Amino acid sequence: MPFSRLEDVSAIILAAGVGSRLRPFSEASPKCLMELEPGTSILDFILERVRRAGLKRIIVVTRSEFSHSFRARLPNDVELVELDLDSFENLYSLWMAAGRVDGNFLVLMSDHIFEYELLRRVLNKAVKAQEAFVLCLDKEPSVIEAEEGLKLMLLGGRIVEADKSLKPLYGIDTGIIYCNPHAKKYIEEAIRLRGSKATIKDALNLAAAEDQVGFIDVTGLLWKDVDTPRDLEKARKLYWRILRKELTKPGDGLVSRYLNRQISSRISTALYRRRLYIDPNIISIASFLICVCGAVFLALRSLLIGGLLIQASSIIDGVDGELARLFKRVSRFGALLDSFLDRLADLSVIMGLIIALWPLDQITGIASILASANIILVSYLTLLLQGNGIDASQIRFIPVTRDVRLFVVFLATILGIPLIALLYIAFVPLAYYVAGLILAARHSIIEVRPTIIGREEPWPQLLQPIDPIKAAISKLIGRILKLILVLLILRLIGPIFFDFPVLVINGELLLAEHITLILEAAFVLGFGYAIISSMRGLLDFIAVRLVSRIGATKETLRRIFMDFLYAVLGLIAWCYSVSFASIPAIGGLVSKIAMAAAAILFLMTIYRLGRRTYRTFAEVYEKFVENLARKLAHE
Repeated sequence: MPFSRLEDVSAIILAAGVGSRLRPFSEASPKCLMELEPGTSILDFILERVRRAGLKRIIVVTRSEFSHSFRARLPNDVELVELDLDSFENLYSLWMAAGRVDGNFLVLMSDHIFEYELLRRVLNKAVKAQEAFVLCLDKEPSVIEAEEGLKLMLLGGRIVEADKSLKPLYGIDTGIIYCNPHAKKYIEEAIRLRGSKATIKDALNLAAAEDQVGFIDVTGLLWKDVDTPRDLEKARKLYWRILRKELTKPGDGLVSRYLNRQISSRISTALYRRRLYIDPNIISIASFLICVCGAVFLALRSLLIGGLLIQASSIIDGVDGELARLFKRVSRFGALLDSFLDRLADLSVIMGLIIALWPLDQITGIASILASANIILVSYLTLLLQGNGIDASQIRFIPVTRDVRLFVVFLATILGIPLIALLYIAFVPLAYYVAGLILAARHSIIEVRPTIIGREEPWPQLLQPIDPIKAAISKLIGRILKLILVLLILRLIGPIFFDFPVLVINGELLLAEHITLILEAAFVLGFGYAIISSMRGLLDFIAVRLVSRIGATKETLRRIFMDFLYAVLGLIAWCYSVSFASIPAIGGLVSKIAMAAAAILFLMTIYRLGRRTYRTFAEVYEKFVENLARKLAHE
């Protein structure tokens, strides 16, 4: 949706580069007109996102020799600024376009592709920012991106310097800059000092000297600068990743976001790439029929088949909207039909569960009525909150959305316990209703804070500089010593009560040694997490020392270290969970649950560690392999 208060913001797209590293392809066409997919150029991709954000006026700056190529491709409402100089830098292009703009303006590089969320974030913050420039900062670029990008130096939440020659300590600029009218002063001053050879970083440094450069953190969002044929190849792959990622909606539940969309978006993009258009309404009906068939199988007590069909329908249900967005065939009727069929399908699932559990006792009967009502009331409450201007996403962490409900039905039925699914749908949404009412009550209260008159600190104010490294080491040592002390106490006292019975469960004795084992595991994991948290400052210091040697940013190295430590903590938790099996009566169940949780923590952390490491060093590895192959070929 377009952003409010941005009607007067202009978009300036700089497209005057010669693309020397893309020759011979750039000799026939400007690089921003090179295609990401057949019929969609880099510039088309950028223009679509700018228009989606609600920016009305768009100015493209290019060289006069490229003007015929742009005029043949650009819509009539896009202004074209032609430059006649043989040699100039990007600030000169910006200066020529900025002179035509009265208010705020957004600067974009024509050779950068990016996901829409990046543009949304900068525009959301920029309308409130007071700085002349607001940049997008990526704190975790790859080593090659960090080497070639415009590196930024931060101090106290502000950018104090921008230069490609800096160490990649804090991160790099992503090529999207929001400017208010004060930015023109620094642009004009840089042009006066350096003429057509002035670059954007010259104007940024002039503004940074007066504390007029802010930033917004866009770390983790997808973007790519296209300079070489290899960059173009990677941008084309990233393009499909961006399209898939943008198919995820903000209101998606946990299961939809992390499971269903991962499957449905691949189906949708595969159909789109092959230009196989299927009417989204047909897919909505097909998803509905599959869900009804699953409900029929539940009623016939074929729980495994019923559960599989219901989960399949939940996945397919996302394809209709995704295809509509990809092919730009979104319609109000399609959205209404999809929502209506979803409610009917949910009712059929509840009916299938009720028949499968027949005859019902009093509790199951009450749960059946509540479950039937909840499939409508959850959506109704969400619409009420949104209709009153309240952001319902604040309570979406409560797992009651349709994707979660159907997934719970799937799990419960394939495990042969359909009653759990019915109870879940009946009672868990009650927490959502309470949270929604509390959110609405808080939204209606206008907070009045008393005005504080006078000084906030007593006189004289004693300022003692705190060494962050010293503080981090002191906290780390203190927590390690506390852990050692607690373990020592448990080991010394434990043998005294070794055979002391504490509780009887199902006829089996729960001894003090079993309680000691649980306490020891709890203390080790609790203090382990605290120790890792206290190492953040120390890891920052270590990462700063390694930046110049490795080439990755401080944030990247710190997160790699943290992921490694969390993986170790997951392994420790898994080792303790194995020993829980010795606890009588409940030990087997507790051990399996703890082992599963520890394994998930370990695998997720290892996956994140591997993904981050690969993203950071993949291009370095590829260059190493190429150089090695070249040397072997010459030998």
